[in-house]
Amino acid sequence: MLKSARKLSFLIRTCACLVCLLLYFHSAKAEITELSFQSKKDSTFTLRGRIFDRSEPPGPIPGVSVMIQGTTRGTVTDENGNFEILVKTNQTLVMSYTGFKNRLYQVIATRNNLTFSLDPDVNTMDEVVVTGFSEQKVKNLANSISRLDVGKAIKNKPITQLSQALQGGITGVTAMQGSGMPGSDGANILIRGISTLGNTAPLVLVDGVPSRINDVDPTTVETVSVLKDAAAASIYGARAANGVILITTKRGVPGKAVITYDGYGGVQNASYLPELVDAPTYMIMVNQAFANIGGDVPYSNETIRITARGSDPVNYPNTDWRKEILRPNARIQNHSVGLSGGNELARFAVNGSYLSQEGITPLRNYERFAFRANTGVTLTKKLSMLLDMVATRGKNVGEIGRYGPGISNHIYAAIFNTPPNILPKYPVREDGLASYGKFSTDMSNPLAEIEKGGFHQSKEDVININFQPQWEISRSFKLKGQYLYKVLSGGELRNRDTYNFLDYYTNDLVYTYTPIKDTNLSRSTYNYMAANLEYNRTFAKHFVYGIAGITRESDNPSNFDQINLASYFLKVNYVFDNRFLLETTIRTDGSSRFGPGHKWGTFPSVAVGWNLHNESFLKDLKYLDNFKLRASYGLLGNNQNVNAYQYQSLINANTGRETIIGNPDLTWETVRMLNLGADITLFKNLNFTFDWFNKTTDNILLSPPLSLSSGVVGIPINAGKVENKGIELQLVYSKELSEKVSLGFNVGYSYYTNKILELRGGPYIGSSTIHKEGYPIGSYYMYKTEGLLQQADIDAGVTKFSGQQAGDIHYTDINGDKKINEADRQILGSPNPQGNYFLNFNFKFKNFEFETQVNGFTKSLGYYSGRYQVPLNLTSTSGGTPMTWQLDYWTPENTGASLPRLTPNPGNNVLVSDYWLVNSSFLRFRYMQVGYSFNQKLISKLGLQNLRLYVNAQNPFTISGMKYIDPETRGNEGTYPLMKMYTLGLNVRF
Repeated sequence: MLKSARKLSFLIRTCACLVCLLLYFHSAKAEITELSFQSKKDSTFTLRGRIFDRSEPPGPIPGVSVMIQGTTRGTVTDENGNFEILVKTNQTLVMSYTGFKNRLYQVIATRNNLTFSLDPDVNTMDEVVVTGFSEQKVKNLANSISRLDVGKAIKNKPITQLSQALQGGITGVTAMQGSGMPGSDGANILIRGISTLGNTAPLVLVDGVPSRINDVDPTTVETVSVLKDAAAASIYGARAANGVILITTKRGVPGKAVITYDGYGGVQNASYLPELVDAPTYMIMVNQAFANIGGDVPYSNETIRITARGSDPVNYPNTDWRKEILRPNARIQNHSVGLSGGNELARFAVNGSYLSQEGITPLRNYERFAFRANTGVTLTKKLSMLLDMVATRGKNVGEIGRYGPGISNHIYAAIFNTPPNILPKYPVREDGLASYGKFSTDMSNPLAEIEKGGFHQSKEDVININFQPQWEISRSFKLKGQYLYKVLSGGELRNRDTYNFLDYYTNDLVYTYTPIKDTNLSRSTYNYMAANLEYNRTFAKHFVYGIAGITRESDNPSNFDQINLASYFLKVNYVFDNRFLLETTIRTDGSSRFGPGHKWGTFPSVAVGWNLHNESFLKDLKYLDNFKLRASYGLLGNNQNVNAYQYQSLINANTGRETIIGNPDLTWETVRMLNLGADITLFKNLNFTFDWFNKTTDNILLSPPLSLSSGVVGIPINAGKVENKGIELQLVYSKELSEKVSLGFNVGYSYYTNKILELRGGPYIGSSTIHKEGYPIGSYYMYKTEGLLQQADIDAGVTKFSGQQAGDIHYTDINGDKKINEADRQILGSPNPQGNYFLNFNFKFKNFEFETQVNGFTKSLGYYSGRYQVPLNLTSTSGGTPMTWQLDYWTPENTGASLPRLTPNPGNNVLVSDYWLVNSSFLRFRYMQVGYSFNQKLISKLGLQNLRLYVNAQNPFTISGMKYIDPETRGNEGTYPLMKMYTLGLNVRF
């Protein structure tokens, strides 16, 4: 029965899409037929057409001027957008109308019943922006909304995950990549810094529905809007505390069917890949480490000399594990084909894309297949609908190795951890044995892990259907509905065969890889339903807009869990005389995450604005096009920091013991935000935006640490309060200097500070950080140091750990008790970036175009850990090859060294301390691109509308005080580096 229902559902969706396409092609049949009858060049015929705007559903434009270029002959469209005109082939029609860009059309055949659409041509204040459940003109808004320039940030860039596109271009948005691993290289997004101790991710909606941002194929994106203040975001109340990102995808518009191809291919290199010492240097350092503790040195001078000569590479190997393991130029390619078009009856935009990205380790690669079909149908003059279908598949492959199941970075880390005097693989013996060099008690040999360690493959499918009917009840009232059903299904396959590692010389068993043969499947579903009523009316000097609606969401992350959210909202905008603006919003949400009496939360907001440029005392300033002052205040909610059912206690069915203590008093995190802003436009092309905000988060959901003797996991409680303040500045300029030259730039700067005001049961102390009242979230909590101990310090009796010698780190006895212990740890700064900035610049000369983006962060403390802190750890399998910059270690002859003395075990030198803190601010060129568009007359002979070639460099340069690891990813030797990408691309439009 279930299978039959699924088949029927699939047939209904498929038929609906086919109907949309058939309606369009049926209406275009006459046009296609006419193409087979070419008229003579000098013949005159009547051309009939109809002109629409680009709204959905599209509306006819009356009064459009349709002129024959170079003549005075023309006509005007009637009230239904229709026109007729006598023309000859090869003449050009010019369609023009106030508020729209001119449209040119070259007559190439005796076509009739043509359909055209005009692009809006508006200034900044008249632009329409997606605001949540609707679209509104910027001039009528008093809240803080920013828009991404999709063309600059996404088009023609090797953006593998959509979140990467937010790395610059929008003030108030911080996007940092923690990894460059294919398939896991999305950016962590913060809107206006950090305001909570839990989940900081913003709410993302795609075509009106909550979604994961990286599920969206970047090539299908039409607009990206960011709702930053309470007035803009409160319409999404319960989950808007961390800001809201609204994404819309491309839709078909009336006009001739257009086919596009966008593709690129290129290579990738690691942005940061430190040099490692060779085997002779490694052995000298190991000898030094043992000598420093009075032990026997393991390597003789003769062994070191033979290794340096390279005369016996089998018995005295000198391995460069970077060259042995890593791909020097990992490949990347992306191909996207789109088909779009339509008329007043049906519109469609169909897109399919394929991404293939290799990793820098041999088995790692990622593939993504994506398909989207967005359709719109006008059923009657008042009734229309949208029907969208999306299907994507991501496939990720990686190594397993000795660590067993799971995709991780351990092969990348192994090139740092495996000593260079280990042979990757012995020559094949006469009996066919292929033996690997051995390090430690297990098979810590990266080549062995790659060749015999097996592989891990994961797949994820995302399929959804989104149905949106619309009824235009009258000119002022519209009723809209929406239903989305989404299925996420995934699976993992882990495969490894048994393999016995034998000693090359003795045939003794060294190590055995046990077999791994397993799979697992996962499936989740999501339902979204919404209905809203819009009112829009202008009378005399008054403009009124209102929207009221309800939504229902049901998320089933597993077969037995279910999370529900019910919501009601009302928003009213009022504008008087294009001068005074008022916005009010209220939303009520009920969540199943909370218990009885605490399920519902209410989130109101208000915003006011003043368009000063419309005042009589400023109207004479011809250079002032816009001057708006804004202020807003409101409440937002957050329920994402608590899992389902945590208001209930759970008992172990076998023992009868209470294992999870529920908290029936759990309730919403509540954010109060005040925002003051200004928007100024000068000389029609210079736009300045300023915002200041104060954001306080109360009732923060936390799970405070409990004593181990409690026997239960942490109890979630409402336990904290955080204040977050900031400013945002943005300057945008664009200018056509002549018909052949234009330039533009977009500069932005944002700065934030946060402070914990209340923390029940605090402070919360971690291994290197602390949450404490009066300090920033996650502040570094470390020992303070005074450089390296010298023999004079020891002779003077300075306080130190037992066993410390000259060359070890000198820790400060803060409290003067003559002991170094936990009481001497201090709060030493914040790891959170405070200021971030960006510059987008583009310059066009004739058919050439250059564009670049620079972005970065002001002072932010990073921390060297792992192998960046410990050149050698000969008691561990993770203490292999030092990096060349670590050669500056302390010796009696080099007392001014930057690093401590070498020892087989680093001991107290790896305590968390400011010795390893570094300023990780950086400036990065995100991309540099040069493109060339071929002459329109030339390519039209090939049947093309557009042909463009370009070369692009992604992440080519970085300037930072953090020299040895990427300041954006930070981490340690196991952190997969970001990629530099060099691509060649092609855009074709038929």
